[in-house]
Amino acid sequence: MKKKYDKQYIESANKRIWEILNDKKEYDDWTQICFSMKDAVQAAADIFGCSSDEEIHKLYCFIREMVYKETENIQTFDIFFKKKEA
Repeated sequence: MKKKYDKQYIESANKRIWEILNDKKEYDDWTQICFSMKDAVQAAADIFGCSSDEEIHKLYCFIREMVYKETENIQTFDIFFKKKEA
């Protein structure tokens, strides 16, 4: 039996996935921290796919887990981040 996902959730997750894959939006918080979030998401999309609601859900869960793990790792470092000045 296929799980039914909330349409708004799928649209939001799909938008975030494609923003990362197409490098359309810079996320000051976590995409700049990870060595290459775009490459990781692209590899996961190649493996899991990114067309059905189930695939989008799995890929978005992957992104959330990457963010969680990276944030957890950063907490062990004494690093100060600031925005670049123009």
